[in-house]
Amino acid sequence: MKRALIVIGWLVVLAVALVPRTANLGERPVHADEATGARITARLMESGDYRFDPHHYHGPTLGALGALTARAAGASGWRDLEITPLRVVPVVAGVLVVMLPLLGRRRYGDVPMLAAAMLLACSPLLVYFSRMYIHEMLLALFGGLALWQATGTRARWLAGLWVGLMYATKETFAISMIAWAAAAAAVYLMEKRGRPDLQAVWAACWRDVLAGGALAMVVALVAYTGGFRNWQGAVDAVRTYFIYETVAGHDKPFGWYAQLMVWPELRGGHRWGEPLVALLGMAAVLVALRPGALPRASRLAVMFLGISALAHLLVYSVISYKTPWLMVLPWAHVAVLGGFAFCHPWLERRRVFAVAAALVLAVTVAAQFSQVARSSFRYASDSRNPLAYPATSSDITTMEAWISALDEAAPWQSIEPIGVIGADYWPLPWYLRHHQHVGYWAEPPENLARLPLVFDLAGIDAILGDTHVPIPRGLRDGLPVTAWVREDFWDAFITAEPPSP
Repeated sequence: MKRALIVIGWLVVLAVALVPRTANLGERPVHADEATGARITARLMESGDYRFDPHHYHGPTLGALGALTARAAGASGWRDLEITPLRVVPVVAGVLVVMLPLLGRRRYGDVPMLAAAMLLACSPLLVYFSRMYIHEMLLALFGGLALWQATGTRARWLAGLWVGLMYATKETFAISMIAWAAAAAAVYLMEKRGRPDLQAVWAACWRDVLAGGALAMVVALVAYTGGFRNWQGAVDAVRTYFIYETVAGHDKPFGWYAQLMVWPELRGGHRWGEPLVALLGMAAVLVALRPGALPRASRLAVMFLGISALAHLLVYSVISYKTPWLMVLPWAHVAVLGGFAFCHPWLERRRVFAVAAALVLAVTVAAQFSQVARSSFRYASDSRNPLAYPATSSDITTMEAWISALDEAAPWQSIEPIGVIGADYWPLPWYLRHHQHVGYWAEPPENLARLPLVFDLAGIDAILGDTHVPIPRGLRDGLPVTAWVREDFWDAFITAEPPSP
């Protein structure tokens, strides 16, 4: 009976992970970062060659996996690419992150690992970014696998494989390396009873450390050089730490992440954040500090996760550039830490405590799910949702149909070429990808007035005011765009008969 309940529990966790991550996956407007990632993926599909850009973008794993799912869906390049197959990559990674505590059930017990998996499954942050085609869920998955492998008892050197994939995913893996090293050192210094001598520790693990480090380097090298075909990629993978250019407008104060995740923010009439999970993590730490309250393995895990999560938070808080998705891997630490709040021996000895713990978990899950419904569905691309950062305007989803209607209204000529003037125009290229002739210029070129349709992000009223009609359109939160339609097209469009029902 106990085994059956455990199996049912894990099946429930799997269902809770799958449903919100897969439902209506293609409906949310494409985020600017998703669009740029899709463009990189398309170039890889079309050329078969990978070139890492150390100034602006991240590692190759997302594009390589996205190319696999896109090809499986029948795409061959940029013009026939669709967003749902690409979003399958973070969905799979997100579900696997939820199921990672399965690897620790024998070491730490079924109850805390089931609780940890449930907290991972219903985290609004983790659900939201499991539905977005960006690097973060892959980084969290590879990071989680690296930790489980490194803290296991067999083949610990294989952790190098996952560390190498972290490096090949995103340069911020270095912050996790720093946080984990600091946490391991702190736990070693705090552990008084049974602490081995450093020389003995090194003697026991030096082979794993060297083999794992070599494996990580080889994996990253293969990824960044495109299979040893472009050795400049190996140089650029290091240069990126010195020349990476962050996008303006993302500077935030030191306490921004704490406010985002821990201190509920009232925004748009709703409270956002995950304070209950943070409280469970703090409860686990307090329990672990009591001598003899937890088994040694669980106590060490709690101390490591708590210090590592705090180290991640401090490093990311010091860096002025801040975005919500940078908290994905650190918050996965906190969610697993929260699961350890349910491994106190009292829960097994007295039924009243077990019932109380179950109620606490149920309330937490219910509160999390109500926020998942808002953040990933109702306000999935709304400026009131702090995770939709910056939110893509829902208006842009009608752009393709609108351009087609303009084109059909004047069948004697084509709506192309289309012009885009200004910078920072993503995700607009995604919604223009089906058109063959689209020009992008930072400054207006000569003879711009001859173009039937021009999207303006630079303020070119004086150039097109006499020949085109300005139509306000939405692009991203706080960034409108003006669509200038040439007068002959606009006259044909407004006089065209509406389509028959």
